[in-house]
Order: sequence, then structure tokens, then C-alpha cells
Amino acid sequence: MREQKLNRVKRVRKRKKSRSFSAFHLQKMDRKVAILYAFLFLLFFILFLRAAYLQTIHSDQLTRDALALETMRQIKPDRGMIYDADQRKLVTNISKSDIYLDTETLEGASDSAKQRERLETIAQKDLEMSPQDIQQRLEKKGHVLIKGNVDRSVAIRIRDTDIPGVSIEDFESRSYPYNNMASLVLGFTGKDGVGRYGIERYYDDLLSGSADAKAMAATSSDYANAGHAGASLKLTLSESLQRKTEDILETHREKNHAKRVTAIVQETQTGAVVSMASTDDYNLNNPYGPANKEQRAVWSDLTEEQKSDIWFDNWRNFSVSDTYEPGSTFKTITAAAALEENTTNPKKHYYCTGYIRDIPGITITCTSLPNPHGDITMDDAFAQSCNVSFVNIARELSKEGMLKYIRAFGFGEKTGIDLPAEQKGLVPKDVGDINDARLATMSYGHGISVTPIQMVTAVSAVANGGYLVEPYVVDEIKDADGKMIKKHKTTVKRQVISNSTSETMRTLLTHVVERGTGTLGAVDHYAIGGKTGTAGKVSESGGYEKDKYISSFVSVGPVDDPKYTVLVIVEEPEGDYFGGTVAAPIASEIMGEALREAGIPESTTVGKKKTKKIIVPDVENMLLEDAGKALTDVGLRFNMASENVGDFGIVKEQRPKAGTEVDDDAIIDLKIDPNDKDAQSVPNFLGKSKQEVASILENSGIRYEMEGEGTVVSQEPLAGKKLEKGQKLLLRFEKAPVDGASDGGDDGETRNESSTSSRTEDTSGENGETAKNASNDGAENQ
Repeated sequence: MREQKLNRVKRVRKRKKSRSFSAFHLQKMDRKVAILYAFLFLLFFILFLRAAYLQTIHSDQLTRDALALETMRQIKPDRGMIYDADQRKLVTNISKSDIYLDTETLEGASDSAKQRERLETIAQKDLEMSPQDIQQRLEKKGHVLIKGNVDRSVAIRIRDTDIPGVSIEDFESRSYPYNNMASLVLGFTGKDGVGRYGIERYYDDLLSGSADAKAMAATSSDYANAGHAGASLKLTLSESLQRKTEDILETHREKNHAKRVTAIVQETQTGAVVSMASTDDYNLNNPYGPANKEQRAVWSDLTEEQKSDIWFDNWRNFSVSDTYEPGSTFKTITAAAALEENTTNPKKHYYCTGYIRDIPGITITCTSLPNPHGDITMDDAFAQSCNVSFVNIARELSKEGMLKYIRAFGFGEKTGIDLPAEQKGLVPKDVGDINDARLATMSYGHGISVTPIQMVTAVSAVANGGYLVEPYVVDEIKDADGKMIKKHKTTVKRQVISNSTSETMRTLLTHVVERGTGTLGAVDHYAIGGKTGTAGKVSESGGYEKDKYISSFVSVGPVDDPKYTVLVIVEEPEGDYFGGTVAAPIASEIMGEALREAGIPESTTVGKKKTKKIIVPDVENMLLEDAGKALTDVGLRFNMASENVGDFGIVKEQRPKAGTEVDDDAIIDLKIDPNDKDAQSVPNFLGKSKQEVASILENSGIRYEMEGEGTVVSQEPLAGKKLEKGQKLLLRFEKAPVDGASDGGDDGETRNESSTSSRTEDTSGENGETAKNASNDGAENQ
């Protein structure tokens, strides 16, 4: 019994002890949980305070930082430069920015009305935006583009105003200092930095420095060590000749009221293209804008789809991406093939009745009508562009022979020029596609479609010994360190005709210019060969468009050792449309400029064309506008090294110098000072009225004083001198003396204008007579 009680007591004590131990541990655990809860509560309290701080006091700055991160771009390597043949830089890289606004952030600011007003003021002043434009953007919700393509310095200045919600996105942009010049060759880059059209597209991998560039330049083991920066290109184009060519084309486009004028200047022996131009160019710095006055007149009324169609038309390079019927310039190919196959020779006789009537369904005529050539040698048939004789020459050559040489001269295949979107043209696929009618019309360049680059390259082959070479526009490729990646070497595809045939053809080409349809293609003191061409313009619906023609002229010079081949194409000239009178004079001017610029010695046996001589006026220190008027008033044209001359630019240097006697087709080179710096040069104001002076100086920032009445007779400082800071320009005026012998009271200036007008009319009459005679001499096939 006692033992039972003891056991019961032990059990009770044991349970009490166990309960006491559990209570102790539970109590200890409760303290830990409490500490944990307290720590978590404190942590969440701190986080709450931080979030509240960020959401209120620091929210604007964080929003700006977030937007900046959102629009941050990946830094790309510098894009490679593009230079002309004389190392003139044709492109530059500049930093641009897009300015964005988060409208919700702006609206959420405590002083949103004030900040909105600040933004409106800045947008109008610094971004040149209209109140309507900025209002439209502010009414949108979310992340809105305020203005794109803004100078980096302007964008930073706007960002630093700390207007809530404003952020900027930077990007590298291409700038083209010569605007339209060589635009169809150079192409441009998009905002993403990727090349669009032209050289920029064809060599995009190399210029951008991408990994794919290594494969393109696999011939150079050094390229792998060139770093990430893009390679640079030196072109075969000459900036000077390119600009002169473009000026010549535009002058004649206006003169002939033509739709488009195109020219290619190629090195006859190598295939290098030293000039490639068309009047359908565009501004590389604004490729998405209208390219001419006709487009500007309707631009605001066009849909985006219509604009897109116009863009692609503007950017397309006619010289490589379009085709045309070459007309009688193609007789050069027919003649070379027949001579090579020995089916004809220069002394062989043909008989021209004025018609080919033995082909069922068609009648071919010769423009010798109503006085057909009659008995005529092959030499004279080529010089006089006799269609009838060349139909017979093609028949003697045969369909097989004709197709063989069409393909051998590169027609129907790409030339391989390093420009994108090259076309192959349209030629017969096989002999079965050539019926009697097509053989006849192909002999004089109808019923066949070629590209300008194919045509000029084929004629180069005719003149250079018979070698068909691959044309190209990039001469050298160098890495970012200046190491040579690739130097272009002349690529000969094949020899098409023998050297003896080529020599005979050069003689025949010379006769065209000396006594045939191409006399207006002659160049002073150089022996030039050439061939005229006139073809009806093919209609998209089939057949030919009524009263629309394509006039062309191809020439080589000097013929004894050809340096250049020049092709000129004039589309849809109004009035006279013969290649010999419309295109040949253009080719003459371009060839003359090219030969002189290259320093080719003049011939001692070739004379000078009958031209009018003009004394070059002194235009140095004149405002560009005044200088241009002074030169054009005497019948001269001028060329500037840059188009970015501003409203106050003055002529710092002219070549040839004042007083030099030049031909009436000479081009005067002007070196222009933009005159937009702190220390400005003083223009020549002599002879100007007070009203003219005030108009010129109104926005120049120059302080000036005027004394007397009439026109300026003296100025201090003298023209060309720099104005020191704060210095005034003093102009003295005097009235011209009245001529008592004048019945009508006209002053000397009026009489001079009248005299100038009379001289202009006389000159026009002289030129008109020349054109009339040339037209009679230059008639050839349509």
C-alpha cells in the first residue's frame, strides 16, 4: 500500500516537472516569436516609409531616370567614313536625339500647369514647333514623341530644364555635307543606322563594323584585328567632277524642258566610275521629304502610301536600276560585231532607199528621207546613222551572230557594279525569240532593253581593245586604323573583240563627231569619238508613247588612247529631240571637264570649236547672290565647293581669276566663306542703294552708318576686311550725275540694262541659228 502511494507521488511529481519544463520552453518560444514579429514590423515600417518617400518627395527624379533607362540605346561602333577619289569626306557622323514626354508624369506634378507652360514655351523657341503641334502632342496619353532628330546639344538643354516626364533618346546619325550631290550613288542610313540604298546599303556590313564584314573582306587577314569600328571607303567618284556634271545636267534639263537627264563618266580602261549623276536626285539629309518643286506643291495633300511610292522612285538610281531602249548608240555594238566577224568592213557599200519594206507587217524608215542616202559605205552609214544600211549589216551578221555579241558585250546580265538593285535588261533568250522584224530593229537599238551602266561599259569595251571590264565605284577599303583591307583591281570578264577591231571602231566613232550626226559632241583640242541615239519612249501599256523620245550620246576620248567614256541620256525633251543636238552638247561639256580635270594633254592636231569668248568678271568679296548674278549676266556658270553658305556668304576666291578670257561654256569655281562667325568679313556694297544695303544688313548683326544719298561709292572697312568686335561699317552714298543728253531722263544704270538686254537677244539669235543648223546636220533615227 505504501509502495503504491510512493509510486503515485512519483508520477505526480514527474507530471508536474514535465509541465514545468514545457511551460518554460513555451515561454521561451513566445519571446522569440515576439522578437521576430517586432523585427518584421520594424522592417515593414521602414520599407513603408521608404516607399512613401520615393512616391512623393523623390518621384519626379525617379520617373526621369526610369524613362532615361527605358530609352537608352545600345552604343554602336562608329560607322565608317566615305571619301571621294581625292579624300574629300562625303559623309560625317553626328549625335542626334529624340525628345519624349510622359504626359501622365507631367499631369501628376504638383505644379503641372506651370511646367506645361514652360514646355510649350521651350518647344516653340528651341524646337521651332508651332503652338498647334505641341498642343496635339500634349493631348496624347503615355510616352509621347515631342520631336525627333534634334541636335544633341539642344536635347540636353531641354532635358536639363527638369520638366517632369521629359526624357531623351540618343542615336548616331549620318550627315551629308553636300546634300543632293551624288545622292543616288551614296544612299543614306535610317535612324537605326542601317544603310538604305546606294553605297550605304551595298557596303553596310563593312561600314557598320558588323561581324559579317569579315566575310566580305576575307581576302584580308588584318581585318580580324581592326576592332569594331566600321571600315572606310574611298570612292572612284571625284567630288569636283560630280558637282560639275550635276550642274551641267540641271542646266540642260531646264533648257530642254526634259523630264530627266542622266550621265555616267567611266574610265575606259578600268571600268571605274568617276561621275554618275541624274537630275532626279534628292537631299540625303532629308530623304523622306519632297525632292523637287512639283512634289513640294502637292506634298501636304498626299497620303502616306502615295508618299511611299514617290520615295522609292526618288531613291532609285536610274543608271543601274532602270532600263531604256538605246536607239542608234547600239549601232556601235552592231558595227563592232560585224567587223569582228568580218561580215562587213568600213569601205563596203550599201544602198539606202530610205525604206526596208520586205518584212511582213512593218516598214522601217531612215531619217534621211525625203533624200535617202543612196549608195553609201559602211563608214558613212555609221557616221550618218543610216537605219537601212544597219538592218542589212545585221542580216549579214545573222541572228546567231547578233545574239552572240549582244551577250558577249554584257547585255542581259548584271555588270557586277558595287551598287544595289542592278537590273539585267531585256534581250532575246535564244535565237528562236529573234524574228526578222526583231533582228532588224535590234540593229539600231530598238526592241532591246539595257541599263545605262551596261551601255557605257559595253562602249568602253569597244574602245579599250575589246575588253569587257567590271564597273565599280569603290576604289579602296580601309579599317579604322587606316590599314588597307582591299584595293580594287581591274576585273576583265572577257575579251569580246580584237584590238584591231577596236582600233577600227575608234576611227568610225571619230568620223561621227568629225562629219556625222555627232558634231556637237566635239571637245576643243581633243580628238573625240562618239555615237548619237534617238529612240521612242516605250509605253507601259505596250508600243511607244506619242511624241516622247529618249535622246542619247556616248563618247570616248581621246580616241587615240581613251581615258573616259561618257554616256548622256535625255528623257522626254521638248521641241528638238535628236541625240545629236540635245545629248551631244551635254556630253561635250562633261567630257571636256573630265579631260581637263584629269590633266590629259591637249592634241596639237585638233583645233577649237567656234565659241564665244567671255572675260571673267571680278566677283571676289561679293555676296554669293551678287556674284552669281554677275556671272550669269555675262553668260557664265559657277560651281561652289559647298552648299552650306548661309545668307551672308561671300566669295573668298574665284578660279579662273578676274580678267581671264574663257569660253562661253566655262564653269567658274567659287570658294565661299559662310561668314557666320564673330569676326565677319565685309561684302562689297559698291553701287547698291540704301534700300538694298538695309535689306542685306538687317539680320547680319553688323552695326552700320550711312551718309549721303544715292548709291554706295565707298565703304570702310573695305570689302573683304574683317570687322572688329563693336566696329561700325561706314557707307557713303552719292547720286549719279544726270546725263543732259538723255531725252527720256533715264540714268546710266537704266541704259546699261537696256544695252545688256540687247546683247542677250543678239546672243540668243546666234545660238538659235547654230541650233537650227545643228538640227539639220544631226537628224537621225527615231
